[in-house]
Amino acid sequence: MNTNSATFQSRWGFHPCSYALFLQIKRLHKSYWQAVYDFHSWHRWQRKLPHNRIGPEPKFCPLFVKESIWYKAVRNRGIAGFRVYPKMIVDHGIVILFQQARTPQPQLPALFDDATLRQIEAAHAALLAYNQ
Repeated sequence: MNTNSATFQSRWGFHPCSYALFLQIKRLHKSYWQAVYDFHSWHRWQRKLPHNRIGPEPKFCPLFVKESIWYKAVRNRGIAGFRVYPKMIVDHGIVILFQQARTPQPQLPALFDDATLRQIEAAHAALLAYNQ
């Protein structure tokens, strides 16, 4: 049994984590989607020639960006292809964890395991360190 995370019962059902852990996951989820937005701003800036770039280089959260080439599948006018990005966006399972934590269940759900809790706490600590 998991002692770090207790279930939370709301008016609508049971949740697999405490409210404090839910707030950490919520902050990570929001930061992930902000990183996606900022990454695409950076990519638009980066793909221009250096003399056409205006302003400083846009910043993005390095917690959700991995240094590997990303071939994103696209379809343009019915023709399948791919778009090449120099870096890859990774959510580390935050989106699924957020959906599980915020959706109430009629019965008592399985709690998050210790490995997941350590991953959430480490990611949240890294996010706090990056924002300061």
